[in-house]
This record gives sequence, structure tokens and C-alpha cells, in this order.
Amino acid sequence: MSESVCLQSNSADELLRAVQSGSSGAFVKLSEMYEPLLASEVSRYEGSLSSADLDDLKQGALVSLYRAALSYSFGRGVTFGLYAKVCIVNGIADTLRYIGKKTADVSLDLIGDDDLVSGELGLDSRMIDEERSRGMYKKVAEVLSDLERDIFAMYLDGYSYAEIATALNKSVKSVDNALRRVKEKLKKLF
Repeated sequence: MSESVCLQSNSADELLRAVQSGSSGAFVKLSEMYEPLLASEVSRYEGSLSSADLDDLKQGALVSLYRAALSYSFGRGVTFGLYAKVCIVNGIADTLRYIGKKTADVSLDLIGDDDLVSGELGLDSRMIDEERSRGMYKKVAEVLSDLERDIFAMYLDGYSYAEIATALNKSVKSVDNALRRVKEKLKKLF
């Protein structure tokens, strides 16, 4: 299929096939189709991240969409939309972990006393809130396995057990067991 024919098409399946065949123009069109999903997932963090970190998050979400388009398998019973959302949520989680590590490396000694009183709430209050959030996220990330984190993230995003099971190629019982473990671990942690 030629790139120009594909770009005129609105079919996500045709665009996916073209992306998997190496068409960069098809990916541009596909990313335009999924822009609302990308924006929605990134917008959850607008109040808690700097503009530079939000840009990193947007890029991470877009890269995740691209990887999803390349790795999507037709005929497996999962729609591309659901598969893409799972990949984007996981990509955002990875980017947030990176941002957390990067931010944790910044020494508070580098910030002057005058900087701590600027802003309506004060930089110190915002920094303390951000540190608490990062600390809680880090604690949760340390006690949960990768699978438990993925399932928990999807559960928090409102997916049903069946949707999570389908997206992750697990049984509903496995999802239920993982969420029980998550709840027990979080009870002990907090």
C-alpha cells in the first residue's frame, strides 16, 4: 500500500499496517487520531510537574504509542485502542520513574534561602509536597512487582478486571489475585 493512499484513509487498521511497514506519514496520521488519548493521559499530571517534565511525559507517551503501533498483533481479541492505552499508561509510568530519579538527584543545598520563600505557597511548601509524593510513589514501586504495578495502574484508571485481563493477556483470576496482593501490601505499607 502506498503512503499517499494510506494517509487518505481513516481506518486505524490500515494506518497500523502502514506504520508496521515503515510509513512515518502513517504514524503522524495515527498519532493525530490518538491525540485525545495522549492528551488525556498526560493532563493528569499537569498540576504536579514542571513544564519541562510535562514535555518529557508527552514525548514518552508518543513514543509508547509508536511502540504500541509497531508491536500490535491483529486478531488477538484486543482492540488497538485498549492496547495503546495500556502501553501509554505504562510508558508514562516509566517516564515518571525517570523523572523521580532525576529530581531526587538534585541537591537541596543548591537552592538558596531566597528561593524558598518565592511564590504564593512558597517554593519550600511545593518542594515538600513533591518530595512526599515522590516518596510515596517510590515506596509503592518498591513493594509491588511490575505486574502488580501495571494491574494496579489500570485498576486506578477505571478498567474492569476483565479489561485488565484481556489487555495483559492474563486470566481474570490472576488479576483478582494480583489486586488482593496489592491491597495487602499497601495496607502494610501505609
